[in-house]
Amino acid sequence: MLVIGAGPTGLTMANLLTRSGVKVRILDKKAGPTQETRAIVVHAKILELLDRLDLTDKAFAEGEQLRSAQFFTQGRRTGKLTFLNGNGARRTPYPFGLIYGQDQTEHLLLQSLAETGVLVEWNTELLMLDQNPDGAWARVRVADGSEETIEALWIVGADGAHSPVRHALSLGFEGQTYLQTLFVADLDMEWEAGPRQGGMDMVRQGFFLFIPMHGEGHFRLFGSLPPEMANRDTITLDDVRHLVDTQSGLRVNILKARWISIYRTHQRLAERFRVGRVFLVGDAAHIHSPAGGQGMNTGIGDAFNLAWKLALVVKGEAHDRLLDSYEAERIPFARSILRGSDWGFQILDATRSDLRWFKLFVLPRLFRLISPLPIFQRRVFWLFSQLWTSYRNSPAVAEAESGKREPMAGDRAPYGFFEGGADAGKSIFTKLRDQDHHLFLFEGKRSAQSQTDFPGLEEQVQTLLNEYHVPIHLHALSAENHSLHNLYRADTCTLFLVRPDGHIAYRGKAENLASLRSYLDGLFSKSTNSIRDSATPQVASGS
Repeated sequence: MLVIGAGPTGLTMANLLTRSGVKVRILDKKAGPTQETRAIVVHAKILELLDRLDLTDKAFAEGEQLRSAQFFTQGRRTGKLTFLNGNGARRTPYPFGLIYGQDQTEHLLLQSLAETGVLVEWNTELLMLDQNPDGAWARVRVADGSEETIEALWIVGADGAHSPVRHALSLGFEGQTYLQTLFVADLDMEWEAGPRQGGMDMVRQGFFLFIPMHGEGHFRLFGSLPPEMANRDTITLDDVRHLVDTQSGLRVNILKARWISIYRTHQRLAERFRVGRVFLVGDAAHIHSPAGGQGMNTGIGDAFNLAWKLALVVKGEAHDRLLDSYEAERIPFARSILRGSDWGFQILDATRSDLRWFKLFVLPRLFRLISPLPIFQRRVFWLFSQLWTSYRNSPAVAEAESGKREPMAGDRAPYGFFEGGADAGKSIFTKLRDQDHHLFLFEGKRSAQSQTDFPGLEEQVQTLLNEYHVPIHLHALSAENHSLHNLYRADTCTLFLVRPDGHIAYRGKAENLASLRSYLDGLFSKSTNSIRDSATPQVASGS
């Protein structure tokens, strides 16, 4: 496997593939990892995924939990959102956003990758890419100026917005460049909202967004430049102070700047995410406005979606057709993120007079009324967290259960706790902390009225799983696990197959094993042994 690009997305890909037993080379044209913070927030969905690499606790030690955000309009307070008040605690172990810079994320992933013995090949530039049905080739120039041809079964382009891989594939990258010029600054500052409080001030010429970074009084400031400054290449600390003082009305004391940059933001989507044996992930496939902090998160999500599929295909445990689901799942998701971030940025930028009137007069009054409501705060968290991600229309999932009750195949597996047995008090997510498939066999809430032989059915399911080469761990949940049965709507004996990225691959009645067999046959290879070493069922929670 060859991964081109060593940003957060490419490093995630390399980590996942390497830890799945796939040999990987990863290269990047840059001389080394990113030094600037750039992207700065990791949302709940991605924290759940990073936990599968055992990296979330390390990120917590260096990051800053975003506890709340205050909102202003031209310096006047209009409301507050609180994130650590239990609004999301029933849905995820991480009911907040983690302020964690791109530089920190890359360092964390680089350390993890080095533990596997894989190092990034820096100063290595892609010159040419070609492929045929049997493999792909990349011609690269290495640090000493010499050239090398790298052969690989598959190539992943994680090489950013200007992706040479995407250009080599002659793929379109449709979208727009926003007219508004923005600046970003890492500052040491004091302000009226408090040392660890985030906030946004909507002003006539755009917005100011203050995000608390790790360390007392350290903030990231995003802002809009007025027309008279829009064509400048640089701005100074005094310029930033003047903009905040004259446009926001907030009391802000900026002590020093660590870094200031000017940029234009874009919204673009590649026409394809896969051409033959080459895939695009992250900014090579889609770029977003900064609204909502979705860019880095979406790229890491791409890597988690694709890596487990590639690993199974490379190891001969899955059929090539499994890879068709990458585009089918991630293009619609990226398009949804683009629509949401574009809508948010259009409101914040508000160059049109009608949108500006809505932003400065209608939105603040509306926000003041609804921001204290728990249902609104839950909804805001849900939208930003990416926990809503679903792949119901994917060719790689199957819904064999009657009715349209959630959770359905394609949805993220719900978060909940065991109530009985050895795992009582533990989260069901503790069973998912690896890169394998997990099959949950629910006894069913109505088991007392059922004649189902649950232990016998469990044995039949395990026998079926033993026929496949792909590792699938079976967990039997007895009826005493009431809350999980309610959460998964398992009234009767039901199967939920959960993929390595935490999404439900299959849902169906446990008695209908023919349906499960048909699903598994469509994607996975049969084992050469009829009985594997892991034939003994893994029983969880009071079975």
